[in-house]
Amino acid sequence: MWFSYRDFAPRYGRWLTWPRHCFESWVKSISSFGIVLLLVLPLAGFAYAQDATEARTLRSNDERGGGDAREEVLTLPIPHPFLYLGPALMGGGYAPFAYHVEGGIDVESSYAIVRASGAYDNGRKVNDNDQPNSNGHDRYLEGAAYFRLNRRGRFQGLYFGVGYSWSQLSTTNYTKGGGRYQIGGGYDLFLRSCKECHRDYSMHINVDWLTAGQDWQNGSHGPKTSITIPSPREKRHWFYNQNVGIYRFHETVTEPTNLPLVQLQQSQRYFDCFADFGVLYRF
Repeated sequence: MWFSYRDFAPRYGRWLTWPRHCFESWVKSISSFGIVLLLVLPLAGFAYAQDATEARTLRSNDERGGGDAREEVLTLPIPHPFLYLGPALMGGGYAPFAYHVEGGIDVESSYAIVRASGAYDNGRKVNDNDQPNSNGHDRYLEGAAYFRLNRRGRFQGLYFGVGYSWSQLSTTNYTKGGGRYQIGGGYDLFLRSCKECHRDYSMHINVDWLTAGQDWQNGSHGPKTSITIPSPREKRHWFYNQNVGIYRFHETVTEPTNLPLVQLQQSQRYFDCFADFGVLYRF
């Protein structure tokens, strides 16, 4: 059976509009894009330089007989505290830029990944139909557990798991938020020229689907993608990390007891994107 775009667009075409919405919400002008580059590039360069220094140290130790190039990954279930800091690009009626601070613990073992963290950003609303609304911030709590497919071959490096997160937006005029479940997984990529060699490159890719959960006010849901370089499985301290979320949500429900108004607000749906970039230090 053949389908035309006219058949496809009414139901699925709206999902194809999210790149435009993301671009418009992130890049308001050429000057703002330049600010993003000025913030992100030094952070990425600093993380890369620190990683290169650590890699040279490990390689030097190995050449002197003080290490094994094949044992550069974490295998024991030991929690490691971490701190993460960087700029954030905000959609959803927020001011375009904010700073994002996060701290927590990370467990990277042969069979499991466990993470628990708390975060804060100074995002404030500038386009929410409730102005003036001069101040604002977001708070986050998140926990997740993933299980590795500890196999050889093409599935080595894959993992899957579940988690739960809570977030709350507080502004001058109102507070809203809620908890939500998430499900997802990822892959740890390692590139080496030989099995006995040090890695040439590594990267951690994680994708979680965030459900609407208890967010009855906006029903926000969608995928969140995280990239970390090098992979957190490596015995390193410095990492470059970035997170990108693409969410679908409806107009804020303001009067839960007013059924006609609730139905109208829930029928008005939108897409928007959020991102943060920065340096992560793991102790």
